[in-house]
Formats: sequence, structure tokens, C-alpha cells
Amino acid sequence: QTVLANEQVIDGCCWRCDTKVERKEIPQWFIKITDYAEELLNDLDTLEEWPEQVKTMQRNWIGRSEGVEITFDVADSEEKVTVYTTRPDTFIGATYVAVAAGHPLATQASVNNPALADFIAECRNTKVAEADMATMEKKGMATGLSVVHPLTGELIPVWVANFVQMEYGTGAVMAVPAHDQRDWEFATKYDLPIKPVILNLDGSIPDVSIAAMTDKGALFNSGEFNGMDHATGFNAIADSLAAKGVGVRKVNYRLRDWGVSRQRYWGAP
Repeated sequence: QTVLANEQVIDGCCWRCDTKVERKEIPQWFIKITDYAEELLNDLDTLEEWPEQVKTMQRNWIGRSEGVEITFDVADSEEKVTVYTTRPDTFIGATYVAVAAGHPLATQASVNNPALADFIAECRNTKVAEADMATMEKKGMATGLSVVHPLTGELIPVWVANFVQMEYGTGAVMAVPAHDQRDWEFATKYDLPIKPVILNLDGSIPDVSIAAMTDKGALFNSGEFNGMDHATGFNAIADSLAAKGVGVRKVNYRLRDWGVSRQRYWGAP
């Protein structure tokens, strides 16, 4: 038996011997480079001899983003779900929440749902490299649970989705299919609502029946936030969520801690 990197798992099996892969939680050693994310990013400017292309790659890998961490209440429950978004201006257009197969809500919902339990097992044993996420087939299953939209009070269904990974962020994402292409593909496949809340840059209403509109236009269909531009809407919705105690501004990084447990005697130090 051995352990495999993401890239060595093909359709849930070992790339070499075709044995089915089983995911397990095991203790591992990490170098906590995430504690130095801001320093690593800022000091790229001091590397005068480095090619600009390489520094750009490093900036993208560190992946600094500013956004809002939002907490949803699960309907008819004491449970809560936390998501992170860099586009709070689109928040009124959220129509579903997707969680990873390893998320506690997924586990809870699968207890009396054999079909969901089977789907979760399939997702957990099919590891996908991050680079393949954008092109992989999006699959999901409804949990039967809903969360309450903290600004509109609407009930939003919770789905388990194979494109959400527990190791990234909170293991849950809010989906705004009108303004995110991945969310749009999933919503179209499973006939979920698509609610546009951002105008085209020319002020016209986007046609979201053919694709998501991802530009940062003015807000509409968003109640008290109608007419605001991107920056104003971003701040107004972030402030509204903070005032309700369900939103916190946060800086996130794409960078992950460096796992060194797989580097054996013949591996890199």
C-alpha cells in the first residue's frame, strides 16, 4: 500500500495498477507557509533579477483575495454554514449553497438517504487535481436541507457537489449562477433558479439563459442596493451583513501549507 498525489488518481483508481483508491485521514507534517503569505507576496517586488513572468506566476499561486465570510443559518436547525465570497455585490442572486462531500452537513443529510450516501462515497474516493476542476463534469445531489438567506429571508437549497473540496476554504460555497460560469453550468444541469442581479456594463439586463454574466456592472433586482456600482454594492452588502452579525470582511489566500510527509528518502527535501 502507498499514498498517491492528486495527479496519480485517474477516475478514482491508481494510475499505475488501477486499484480503487480509498481516502483516509492520516497525520501528516506540514510547513506552515500560509503564516507568511503576505510577506511572500510583498517581497516578490524585491526580487529584481527574477523574470516578471515567474513573479506573476508566484502572485497567482499565492492568490490574495479580499471578500466576505458569510454565515447562513440552516432552516429548522441549530446548524450553520459558512462560505467565503469575493463578490458580495452578487449576494442577492444566490440561489443554492454547495458543500463538499466531507462537509458535516453532507454527512448529516446522508444518514437516512442511501442514494446521497453512495454519491458522497463516490465523491470522496474520486480525488481531482485543482487544475482539472474547471473542466471536470459537475455532479451533485440535493441534501433536502435549506439555509436561510440572511438578507432576503428566502430558503436556499443545499446540495452536495463534486467541485467543492473540503480542503479549500470552508468546504462550502454560495452559488450565484447568473454571475459565475461554474455555478451556471451546475444550475442549468439540475434546473436550479438563475437570478440575475448585475447589469451588463452598458446598463442592459444580461441574458443568462446562454451563459453567466461575470462583469462587474451596476446592481439591479437587489432591493435597497439597486443602482449601486460594483464597489459601492460590495461595501454596502458587506456592511449590511456585518451589521446583522453574519458577515466578516476577510483576506484569503490560495496558498496552502506545504505538506512534506510524502517526500520519502528519494524525494525532494
